[in-house]
Amino acid sequence: MSDPGLPAWAREEAFSLKPQSSPYGSVDDKGKELPFESFDELKSYLESGKGRLAWIWTPEHERLVAPEEVPEMFGVLKKRRAIFAQDDDEEAKKTLPITGILLLYALYSAWRGGRPFGFESFHFLVMIAFGFLYFTARPWWESYKGKKSLRDFDRENLAEEIPESRFDLWMGSQRTFITMVLLGLLGLVAITQFLTPGFGISEAGLDKARYTGGESWRVFTAAFMHGNLIHFLLNASALWYLARRVEILARWTHLATVFFLSMIGAGWATISWMPDQISVGVSGVVCGLLGFLLVFETLHRPLVPRPARRRLLGILGSLVVIGFVGFQFIDNAAHFGGLVTGAVYAFLVFPKSSSPHRPVILKRDAVVGGVALCLVLLSGLGAILMMRS
Repeated sequence: MSDPGLPAWAREEAFSLKPQSSPYGSVDDKGKELPFESFDELKSYLESGKGRLAWIWTPEHERLVAPEEVPEMFGVLKKRRAIFAQDDDEEAKKTLPITGILLLYALYSAWRGGRPFGFESFHFLVMIAFGFLYFTARPWWESYKGKKSLRDFDRENLAEEIPESRFDLWMGSQRTFITMVLLGLLGLVAITQFLTPGFGISEAGLDKARYTGGESWRVFTAAFMHGNLIHFLLNASALWYLARRVEILARWTHLATVFFLSMIGAGWATISWMPDQISVGVSGVVCGLLGFLLVFETLHRPLVPRPARRRLLGILGSLVVIGFVGFQFIDNAAHFGGLVTGAVYAFLVFPKSSSPHRPVILKRDAVVGGVALCLVLLSGLGAILMMRS
């Protein structure tokens, strides 16, 4: 057993025992085991750039390890990074003609007005801009970062990357039942929307006039509603990443509580500051989870490696940019309300800690989290019932 004073991801037992089928091997990001009889065979496979590398095993280690933990892998990892940087560059070049033409058409439509493909011109522009960012700008940026990192990549840098690599692999191996339940409910509501005339917005969306007229339940059902498929997919992917992180690091009780409180905080903010617009979407909750993590991980620095904490700032920056670009139809009030709610909750509940351990589930946390989870589930089911009725 390793030092109990280490965070869970840094302990020797954090990873599974290695397979006994061969002395060497690798495990890809899908969990597929690839055995090899010699280190040269393992190197040859990895240097080809095939598959997204996760763990490896060698005779010197009893368990699976991160590739960065094996010094002899330095040259292999450097070659793989060069291959992936080139792949990302080619992907950006391949998608540029399509996304570029669509972006120019969207800009022209926004300037001239009209309804391209049935969408409002500005809505269409923002959707195409998101597509351009994801399919073209993102791989180009990844390629740029990859090529830049290769210039300074040495054995010392490789050793410094071990904590982040172990943390990422450990996070990916954790089970998050509550997160999957919440995503499943979100998906059920989305399917119901697709089958409902008018997409169910009038039945369960946060119509501010009807809310003030007595339908206060809308602040809860609206969080599970979305304006279109792209809106749903963006929010679902963000929820998957942040909810898993909260559930793994802070436990399911706080995930459920922050989810529920963020629905209220985001709803209150949009009702107060944007009273004339109908609001839908779980993005206020997503921002609540982000606000929670920003404070929680700052108060528990030994729990998360610094590079992994910095990613949250990147997500926050992306939200600011998206909110600025799409201010005409993105509910920035709900985003802000959710962000503040999650951050305040973390600040009030958790003291600053030098412990590398995750918080234990106290009895009161279990009770509060259980009640919050029930209310969240009822909110999603309520949205379905309102649309079906």
